[in-house]
Amino acid sequence: MNNIIAAQLFIKRLKSLLTNHKERVTFDPRNQKTQLFLMQEGMNTDDVFAYLEKLEPSNYFDGPKDDHNGTPGYVMMFLYPYRETRIYIKLKIWEDVDGDSGVVISFHEEGEYD
Repeated sequence: MNNIIAAQLFIKRLKSLLTNHKERVTFDPRNQKTQLFLMQEGMNTDDVFAYLEKLEPSNYFDGPKDDHNGTPGYVMMFLYPYRETRIYIKLKIWEDVDGDSGVVISFHEEGEYD
């Protein structure tokens, strides 16, 4: 599948989740870079979700990829403009018996990839 089409479909699923089932999208970063970035920038999870709502296919960076921990779902990475840099946003969406669910894996300054 073309990566831009994959990004469009992923973002469509993400925005549907954020609009209709926000409680099914969790903030569970797998690294300290995300927490450090949020502290340094004075951000909280509400700010993270506000950025997620702004994502467009043009912000696509990489993916879809299988999760390295072997759990179901696909991981995609995006870069979103922020001040003089960009924010690296790593997300995962999967489907279970209740429908789609998602998780924010990373949210930090570009160049600090995990």
